Amino acid sequence: MRFVVLHAHPQPDCLNVVLRDRVVETLERAGHDVQVVRLTQGESIDGLSVVGAHGLVLVYPTWWGGLPAPMLSWVQRELVPWIDGAADLSTSPLRTVRHLVAVTTHGSTRWVNRLQGEPGRHLLRLSVARLCAPGTKLRWVALYGVDQRSPAEVAAFVDGAAAEVASIAA
Repeated sequence: MRFVVLHAHPQPDCLNVVLRDRVVETLERAGHDVQVVRLTQGESIDGLSVVGAHGLVLVYPTWWGGLPAPMLSWVQRELVPWIDGAADLSTSPLRTVRHLVAVTTHGSTRWVNRLQGEPGRHLLRLSVARLCAPGTKLRWVALYGVDQRSPAEVAAFVDGAAAEVASIAA
């Protein structure tokens, strides 16, 4: 299967890079073709990168309850015609995606995120997932309260995220 891993974090050396690399390694070890798209401020990435993919994995930090600006910008630029209903869903660039996964970290607790309504999770679940192949559901892999976690807890989350990706890639 072909997977696209969208990654958005401005720092070259951080937990989200470790997560991205572990996800890519897990998918490649399972024999999948993996394309990494690094979304950064000002970088132009076209929607063609996801056309024909069977899986889409988004790896990012949750900021202000949602997607970081580069990833949100990609969604707005590349998917809005289908999200808004202006384009036929059968022409969506995500129509072949059967596996949609978000691997994200949160500075705040799960309770605070739920209280805020988790807008990033809802955008992916309610808008982006419906552009994918019929029956595709969002898999949400999140580490809440990352700043209060011990190194062992963070390492366990990285392992758990890789295991979650491996389970869909099998």
